[in-house]
Parts: sequence; C-alpha cells; structure tokens
Amino acid sequence: MEASGVRLLGAWWSPFLNRVQIALNVKCIDYESIEETLHPKSDFLLKSNPVYKKIPVFFHADKTICESLVILQYIDEVWPHGPSILPSDSHDRATARFWAAYIDDKFFLPLKQLILFARGEEAKKVVQETQEALALLEEAFVKCSKGKAYFGGDSIGYIDITLGSLLGWIEVVEEAANVKFLDQSKTPGLVGWAKKFRLDDAAKEVIPEAEKLKQTYVDEAWTNGPSILPSDPHDRAIARFWAAYIDDNIALNVKCIDYESIEETLHPKSDFLLKSNPVYKKIPVFFHADKTICESLVILQYIDEVWPHGPSILPSDSYDRATARFWAAYIDDKFFLPLKQLILFARGEEAKKVVQETQEALALLEEAFVKCSKGKAYFGGDSIGYIDITLGCLLGWVEVVEEAANVKFLDQSKTPGLVGWAKKFRLDDAAKEVIPEAEKLKQTVKMLQAIYG
Repeated sequence: MEASGVRLLGAWWSPFLNRVQIALNVKCIDYESIEETLHPKSDFLLKSNPVYKKIPVFFHADKTICESLVILQYIDEVWPHGPSILPSDSHDRATARFWAAYIDDKFFLPLKQLILFARGEEAKKVVQETQEALALLEEAFVKCSKGKAYFGGDSIGYIDITLGSLLGWIEVVEEAANVKFLDQSKTPGLVGWAKKFRLDDAAKEVIPEAEKLKQTYVDEAWTNGPSILPSDPHDRAIARFWAAYIDDNIALNVKCIDYESIEETLHPKSDFLLKSNPVYKKIPVFFHADKTICESLVILQYIDEVWPHGPSILPSDSYDRATARFWAAYIDDKFFLPLKQLILFARGEEAKKVVQETQEALALLEEAFVKCSKGKAYFGGDSIGYIDITLGCLLGWVEVVEEAANVKFLDQSKTPGLVGWAKKFRLDDAAKEVIPEAEKLKQTVKMLQAIYG
C-alpha cells in the first residue's frame, strides 16, 4: 500500500463508505479510517461536510472531498497508476457515470425504502420497481462487460464499485422482504458478477456480512462487554418472549409501518393461531417476512429495533429504558390483570377488593407519569412511548369496567396527570383509530361473560 496522507470518515455499514474503501484498495492506497457514529452526528462531520452533513468524507492532505461518486473519480484522477476505475474512452466514461447515477437513483433509493419504511402494498410496489431496475442493470452488464467478469471488463471499475458496495444490504433486504433480487433465472449475469465481485481482493474485506448489517437495526445501550441479549432483532425478541403481554397496532402507527390485519375469533382458537403461537396460544402474533414474534411487549421492542426511523418507542438512555420496561410489566401485572378479573368474574366483596387493588396501582402509575413525563404530554415525553402504548391500549376497557363496576378509575381528584394524559393519548394520530369504542367493547364483554360464567 502507498503512503498517501489519506483519511476517510464514515461508518462501516455505509455502502457509500465501502465504495471509497474498495476504490482505495483497487489503487493500493493506504488510508486512515475514522469511524463516525452518526447518532448524534459528530462536530467533526458537521464541520467537514457542512452542506449535506453526510458520510463519507475524504481527506487528502489539505483537501476535503464529499459524496462517494465524486470521491471515486477524484481517486482515479489523482492516482492514475494501477487499474483505472473509469474507462479511458470518453463515451465509455459517460456510460459508466450514467449507470452509476442510475444505480443510486433507481436501485439504491428503492432498496433504502424497503430497509426503512416501505411495507404492505407500498413494499410490493417498491419491490417491483427494484426488480425492474435490476432487469435493466442485467442488460447493462451484458453490454458493458462484453463477455468479461466485470462491468469494467477484466477488473473492477466504476459501475462495479457503485453496485457492488450494495451487495450486503441486498442480502439483508432479500431476507426481510422475502424476495430474491439476484435470481439466476432472471439476472444470471449479475448473479455470476456478484460472486466474483465478493471474492475480489479489493472488495472481499470491505463488503459487510449480512448478519452484521442486521445488527444496525438494533439500538441497545450496552455496547461493551458481554451481550445479555442476542444481537439479531428476531433472536432478541425470542429471548424476551421466554423471559416475560397489549396492542401493537399503536406501535406500528407510531413508526408509520403499513401492515395486514388478520382477525382471530378465539372461540374456538384457529389452527393458524395454534400453529403460530404453540406455546401460549394467545394473540397477538406478529409476522415479519419469515419471522414470527409473540407477546405484545416483545413485539413492541422488536418494532422499535427493526424500524429505528421515526419516534423511538423506548428511550435511548439505559436507565430510562429499564424504567420503561419496569412500568410496562407493572401495568400488565398490577393493572391489567385486576381489570381482567373485573371484566370476567370478580363480583361482590371480591370485586371491591379488586377495585381497591386497581386504584392502588393507578396511584403508583400517577406518580410514575409525573416522574417519567417530566412535565410533558406523555410518559415518553413529547411523543408516545413504550409505557404510553402499554397503558393507552387499555383505555377503552377502563371505560367499560368503570361503567360496569360503578367506579371511576381515572379521577381528576386522584389521578389528574393520567386524566390529562388519557385525553391526549386518545387524540394522537397513532392511537385514535386503534382504541376501540366502549360501546363496541361492551358486546365483547357480554360474550366473554357468557363463556367464562
């Protein structure tokens, strides 16, 4: 490697950083890596790239270069020795630039949508767009490679680096969206190209492994020392399932994630439910690609980890996350269970005792609201969070039980904070179409009481 005075600011998982790393390897140029965390963005990044505030940033002596495709061309011009990244012919260079821009615009952007937020029907549309882009890239490969190994001919070139840097993420999205983009029957040229590219000396130590990339979805506090939970979001959810129950629709709405609802009758329980959740045989069951997650609080955390965009459901601070988990479990154990007893079977003196337990639980939740909200609208602060969802999804049932038991749980004189919180929660866009109306729930109560006596 040539000593060059080159420094490179980026994050290991970024395909744009990987492009520059591969180009430097092609040219056998030594460089210093500076890892950027991005959350929050460092002052160094903001100062180095004040316009886009993005990685990678390339430092060469006293020069600073931004934008990966610009950097690739800079490298090829400043270090003309070794294999050329861009073709020498003017038309071929223009063609390479065209397809590199096409990859970013028509392939990477849809891929990014599938990674971050496209779900349901929108995802199907984006998958189709991505497949159409790959069909054109297959044609481009045949024309540009002229029967050789790479778009660039015998060695890795500009288009190869631009597309090849995305191979790890392609694998992740294929698994998450349950689709095959690089398919031998549809894109045989690209399938063979991808295998060769991954094995090339310039790329093989740079392209991140798919399993490691999946971990970038995870946002846990303990980054040093042995991990208590598995690193993969699915495996983490399974671990929480065995360690630890209300409506995940709100969490999906908070994250703006589209989803398909499958109604379960429960009486009798369907074979689909029994097969999907053979341990507890309960709803909800959450299906994400080929993964099945059970238990609502487990699902909430999975959603927050796999879709980190939008408002966070769990706080970022370690202690605050632990506090949120504590109160969510408390709500299920000390508030929901007594509420369930009042709905199903508690009567007479037993009902009075359960009402008292429920009121005591709410008194503690009032204190928790004051402490957690710190004067803001929700337990989670300015936006709905983990505790809000866990308690808020019970509001319809609280109203039903209040009427049936002739008691007021959310009382302005005893729980003023929760009264105000409940009003705001019901009006929030993520919740208002999800919380069932009390009148509708009363019909369900009659059915449940008939079943459980």
